[in-house]
Amino acid sequence: MSIAALQNQLSTPAGFAAAVKQPKGLLTGAIASLVVAAAGIGMNLFQLGSASNWNWMLIERYFLSPDAVTFEGRRSAVSEFWRYLYVWAPLVLIPLGIVLLVIYFATKKSAGAKLFAEFQQRGWVGVQRSLGLNAMNGNKPAPLVLIGRADAPAGTVDEQAMHFGGWVASLDKKSLKQLSGQATKAGAIKGVSASAVHANLPADMVVAATQKDGELVVVIPPASGATKGFKVLPIKGQSTN
Repeated sequence: MSIAALQNQLSTPAGFAAAVKQPKGLLTGAIASLVVAAAGIGMNLFQLGSASNWNWMLIERYFLSPDAVTFEGRRSAVSEFWRYLYVWAPLVLIPLGIVLLVIYFATKKSAGAKLFAEFQQRGWVGVQRSLGLNAMNGNKPAPLVLIGRADAPAGTVDEQAMHFGGWVASLDKKSLKQLSGQATKAGAIKGVSASAVHANLPADMVVAATQKDGELVVVIPPASGATKGFKVLPIKGQSTN
């Protein structure tokens, strides 16, 4: 699909919804809550089963009793702490997961419509190019990319990315770490104006964590014109000319 054909597809709500991977923060949170709750229930069952020789009457009776299993040794206090989590955390996480699922599916349509409206107002299709720079996403490094308009003159984004990437490659470890920290602090993982990462990068481009679905992405700048708060969304099933 050509850039022009893709932009035409993105011009309708149905086409936009079919082409763009939308944020699923609530769904991710719901699944994570339920998975952790299931792990807690599993550990609770395992501990009670091991202590009772898998007597299911005793397991049922003491399922919600953190004190049903006692621990000995130097790490007994830590084990008891985890025992309390295994028992009580699912009681919080299961309802939380269900609530998040309900909210996600109840607001999915309206959230998609809002995202499409934002794209219509100020969004554009971008092409991403590696910068040879990472930012920290929690404890893990995440590769960053430079994103410019896909309909810009050929080579515009490539030239900027190659020039900056070459400079990054020449840095010593201390300077590279400092630049990476600067990018992390600027919020580059989620998407920021490129000039917020480094003054030599163009302000009309964006730096964000790389999207793995292909070189093309949808970019929605913040309404306020701020340097932070860009939405960078992957595009499905890419095959560009």
